[in-house]
Amino acid sequence: METQIFDRQWETFTVTHADHIAELTFNRPDKLNAMSRTMRLELGDFFLDLARETEVHCLIVTGAGRAFSAGGDINDFSATPEEMHDLMGRISHRWFKAFWALPQIVVVAVNGIAAGGGANLALGGDIVIAAEGAAFAQTFQKIGLVPDLGGAFLLPRLVGPQRAKEMALLGDKISAKDAYQMGLVNRIVPAEQLMTEARALANRIAAISPKAVTLTKRMMNRSFEQSMESTLDHEWMAQSFLFGTAESKEGVAAFINKSSKARGD
Repeated sequence: METQIFDRQWETFTVTHADHIAELTFNRPDKLNAMSRTMRLELGDFFLDLARETEVHCLIVTGAGRAFSAGGDINDFSATPEEMHDLMGRISHRWFKAFWALPQIVVVAVNGIAAGGGANLALGGDIVIAAEGAAFAQTFQKIGLVPDLGGAFLLPRLVGPQRAKEMALLGDKISAKDAYQMGLVNRIVPAEQLMTEARALANRIAAISPKAVTLTKRMMNRSFEQSMESTLDHEWMAQSFLFGTAESKEGVAAFINKSSKARGD
């Protein structure tokens, strides 16, 4: 299904796509790619439409300039409690829920600082690559706030509850090396190789059956809230469905053919 998300001119980020892969680049470098109200609205539109783009199998997210994203735009912090309630519930959660539920795999390429909501956006990706000079920080407590954009959900699952509380309460900057050792990111690469590595991963993912990719992502995202029995039921239904797809039949036939050649049949 084709939408107009690749034809639209977005104000706060740029989008490109080719060969089943889309790239979204935050484009407010002078503001360290802070998330303004406009950006939040645009992200909601983009992610909701992207979910219907069956020709896109993988999304890469990165930032322009020296930051991935510094989190919320400070200009929004002068809002009244009522206005902030609306900004979070109606606008921010709209885009983040859509982002989390994307059927495509999201490869996040963290090119610089990822702070506050920017850090949690990065950690909400499926595979996270960081440049050697990148860093992460949970900065909410510095202005008397709690982690948002899923931080209280993501952090304990990634690093354990004790370390998650330390990160959230102290807000210390975490280097890419420490983030890798803690399990926050999948790999670290030199800055000049960041997008090359991200695109190589995206190409590998895009070559996999999109139905299998989507169901694998969905099952793993839900695994913490389900029992083993529920997970087994879901994998049973998913596997039964996938066995009937053309991608699975082609894959099985290719595997059998390769095995036969290896045995000299």
